[in-house]
Amino acid sequence: MGRKLGAVLIGLGVLVLVMALMMKFYAYDRLAVAPMNQKSVSYSEAKGATIFSIAEQQEVTKDLLTTVNVVGDVEASKLASDDAGEQIDVWEKVTYTDEPNFDINSGEPPLSGSHLRIAFDANTGAAVDCCETYAADGSDLESGEENRNFDANFEGQLVKFPFHTQKKAYDYFDSTLKKGVSMDYQGSEALEGLDTYKFEAVIPPTEYATLTAPASFFDLDEEGDVDLTRVYSNTRTLWIEPETGVIMKSREEVDTYATYEGQRVATLTQALSEFPESQIKANVEDYKAKSVLLKAVRTWFPWAGGIVGLLAMLAGVFLTLGSREKKPAQA
Repeated sequence: MGRKLGAVLIGLGVLVLVMALMMKFYAYDRLAVAPMNQKSVSYSEAKGATIFSIAEQQEVTKDLLTTVNVVGDVEASKLASDDAGEQIDVWEKVTYTDEPNFDINSGEPPLSGSHLRIAFDANTGAAVDCCETYAADGSDLESGEENRNFDANFEGQLVKFPFHTQKKAYDYFDSTLKKGVSMDYQGSEALEGLDTYKFEAVIPPTEYATLTAPASFFDLDEEGDVDLTRVYSNTRTLWIEPETGVIMKSREEVDTYATYEGQRVATLTQALSEFPESQIKANVEDYKAKSVLLKAVRTWFPWAGGIVGLLAMLAGVFLTLGSREKKPAQA
């Protein structure tokens, strides 16, 4: 009886140990990927923002709402994944900013907008160079077609951080500067009972583009049009759920202004933009269970399964050897 039970325990232990290893090295790799068929809408609010109104030719104060629509290109993702031998996601990201009551379907252009076609590693979230990605800001005045820059230098994290995010700095793509900017780990913080990692990037005033406009718009003592320099600064803070790498909360303190001959002549956009509380709560509700599952598959199940499997195997070996020692001698 002891030998049979020992054999059963050894077999059971081997099975549990194999299952624990599969959880760690097979199941987790297939769970820790961003979806190809992403479809989401998110918002950021900026109350009392200062912008330069072309119509009024002066700085004005308005409440602004930024809307971000993200849709996955499944067919392009599958093709890219087949070529790379690992999952690559291709997403379209459309962002526009205007007053909260603005209707994007009205036919009127928003105050500002952009369209990105991005490709990234579905596990790490880092940019991948493929799939005819581009950045589009504005449209051609005559044709109405988007001005698409297929040479945009996408780098760093594009829309999320890696699964199992670490407490270290990551480059995060800045859509204004069109490059990755280092975000430094600032510590842990709980949001609605969910642990998150806080990252921050401080972007000093940086010249990034030029602007041609009538000198009269800015009370400059010049005739006709003048060439101005656009300057951008931002303090970006992101709260990341570490198991999924998803952004739970975002805050940006943006100051974009125009200079002429080195002097600031107009504020183009100055705003504190952040996720509304309702969205933060919704994000936590959506990803809390996923975080627990991923952590369980990555750590708890493999550890528990490994310990139980080894104990069962040891018990089986002990019973088997003990049974052999007690076997009576043949007459």
